[in-house]
Amino acid sequence: MNSKAKRKFRFWDSKALFQTLERVSQIKHTIEARCVEEKVGPDMLPMSIVPSDVLYDIAACYEAMYDKLLDEELLVAGYSKQTNTYH
Repeated sequence: MNSKAKRKFRFWDSKALFQTLERVSQIKHTIEARCVEEKVGPDMLPMSIVPSDVLYDIAACYEAMYDKLLDEELLVAGYSKQTNTYH
C-alpha cells in the first residue's frame, strides 16, 4: 500500500473507537483512583465479572492502540488525542 488514505478507518469505525476510548479511559481512571485510595495494585482490588487487573490491562492497551492509530494517521480526522479529562 502506497497511500495511508487506503488504510484509514471508515468514519463510523473511527467514531466507535473514540467512544470506546472515552469509556476505557474512565474505567482506567477509576481503577487507578481506587488503587491509590486502597494503596494496592489492580490485582488486589475486589473481583467483578472481569478481574480488575485484566480490565485495567485492556483499558491501558486500548489507549495505547488508539494513540498509535492517531500517530499513524489511520483514523478519520475529527477525533483528537485523549486529554485525560474525564466526564
